[in-house]
Amino acid sequence: MLESSQDLFYIVLSLAVLWFTVFLCWLLYQAARVLRNANNIIETLTEKLELITAAVHTIKEKMEKMSGVVGLMNTVVGGFANKLFNDKSFSEIVEEKVGKRKKTTKQKKKK
Repeated sequence: MLESSQDLFYIVLSLAVLWFTVFLCWLLYQAARVLRNANNIIETLTEKLELITAAVHTIKEKMEKMSGVVGLMNTVVGGFANKLFNDKSFSEIVEEKVGKRKKTTKQKKKK
């Protein structure tokens, strides 16, 4: 079987090639597992981003609907406030209350 040292060399070389082939197969398997896990993570991330996008669009639509209502309320309240502040009796009442507060704070400071 082993007639020369060259025969021993070929046996050792064939075993080394066999182990190297096994190592490359194992490395390829591990790389495939890593890529599969990365693909699963990307799919999950894509689903979550789609949910977030849908939620943002829903909130945007609701805000657009509310902006019309808020604009109408702003007009109504602004008109009411305008009438209220232009009324001289109201402004006189406010001036009286402010004057009373100033007097009471001055009296408290003197004590």
